[in-house]
Amino acid sequence: MSLFMANIALAESAPLQHAKLPGNIAVHIAKTHYEHPVRLLHPYLDVWHMKGPLAEKAAFKSLEKRFENIQHCANSENANVVLLLEPHMFYNPQLRVFHAEMIARVFINSTELKDLEKPFISVKKQAQQNGDLGIKPDFYMEKAYIKAMDKIINKLETDKSFTSAINTAQNGNAKALCAALDDLPVAKIYY
Repeated sequence: MSLFMANIALAESAPLQHAKLPGNIAVHIAKTHYEHPVRLLHPYLDVWHMKGPLAEKAAFKSLEKRFENIQHCANSENANVVLLLEPHMFYNPQLRVFHAEMIARVFINSTELKDLEKPFISVKKQAQQNGDLGIKPDFYMEKAYIKAMDKIINKLETDKSFTSAINTAQNGNAKALCAALDDLPVAKIYY
């Protein structure tokens, strides 16, 4: 009986390993998210959050678990698709909850700048994480961003047009596409 219980405990502790999806994905977060912080509301604290670096860290943690080749947009030459991420963070001080929202827009890497007019796929997901703004808020914000990214990845993995696009070789320069993406307007006005 103890051997049976040991096998059950081992099976529960071992996470399921999924095969990584092939393809080259370039990830880009607009430079405005690295230059302009947002203020998280709290009656007694004054906390400013720079969305770009923390959202990038969380996005790469999530994406590297499910896809074979993830790279920064500035370093990619032969990406099949470019994933433009737009992070947003809000804090509810009464409930002590961080609310993260990630908007992902997928663009096919091509030399045609007319392809920037409309993204190939758009996904918006939200996640919440309990935490205190006064004690290591970056830890809780990163967890919230990771939860939102995981929801986006689950949506993209089931989209047949996305999976076929990451398997199709493209002949465009992703660096030029990424520079043009910085000029796109944000998807939602919050302030």
